[in-house]
Amino acid sequence: MNGKKKCRILVVRRIFYVCQTMIPELRTFIIAAQTESFASAAKVIGLTQSAISAQIRRLEEELGYDLFERTGRSVTLTSAGNAILSQVEDILSSFEALRGLRRPPTDSVPLRIGAISTVQTSLLAPAIARLHLELPDLKVRIVPGLSMVLLDRLDAGELDAALIVRPPFGLMPDMQWHPLVRQTYVMVVPAHTEHENWRQILQTQPFIRYDSRSFGGRTLDRFLKAQGIAPRQVVETEELHTILQMVANNMGCSIVPYIFAVSVVPNIRVLPLGEHRIAREVGVMTLRGHMAEGREALIRYLDEASRDNVPPEPWNS
Repeated sequence: MNGKKKCRILVVRRIFYVCQTMIPELRTFIIAAQTESFASAAKVIGLTQSAISAQIRRLEEELGYDLFERTGRSVTLTSAGNAILSQVEDILSSFEALRGLRRPPTDSVPLRIGAISTVQTSLLAPAIARLHLELPDLKVRIVPGLSMVLLDRLDAGELDAALIVRPPFGLMPDMQWHPLVRQTYVMVVPAHTEHENWRQILQTQPFIRYDSRSFGGRTLDRFLKAQGIAPRQVVETEELHTILQMVANNMGCSIVPYIFAVSVVPNIRVLPLGEHRIAREVGVMTLRGHMAEGREALIRYLDEASRDNVPPEPWNS
């Protein structure tokens, strides 16, 4: 191999190494520059406008200067942003060329991700959208299920990662836990409920139970037993979105993790459990030593999505 060819390969590899973690931000920069609008860029990419703004802020912080002038709903490139536009296009072109060399263009093995229902729209969907910007040819297969079922499938080698509630028991030596978000439990009641005391509400209203067979439900079950409370249960389900709709339709009350959906479902009120701060931890479980294309990048984007989807504190509203 002659010196010029070797030097060119080293340069391309360096570009890949330096820019790998910023490729989605660089692509977003190009699209925002073309559309002159973060809102329009969000529609093209398939993310929220706040996510687009966050990507541009991260890129500006990394570079150390502003890339856009924000004027109302439109944005225009600063002189610095305009100066690097062609360089960013060259970087993306070089990255695509290098990515084409590292794997054949034939059908790739899909990334198999297990996910509980409550994280599929709030965390997994935006993370996969960002992953697609970095690895557009990567196929992803989403497998829904309960945490325990997904953990078993991961252990059997049927999944590359499982987005679940942290198990209430010790991890097996070959498994690795990547924490994402900690969700405090709250009481949800129909909007017209006047009482503020969660204990009194449990004594007077029917109770819709978060399934005690799930990891998150076991946390709640232990809490109720420790408090000596046996509510009048009418329904039990693991589907938190179903629980919220039942409460909104005046079927009774419930105690659930404070997921983002709780803050947007109409016709419900949210009450804290006072000094009793029970919570569940959601994260990604993987097998040590097991490699899958795109898995580490997906975990990185899941971590970003968990920071972008923090619901407002209900007791401050």
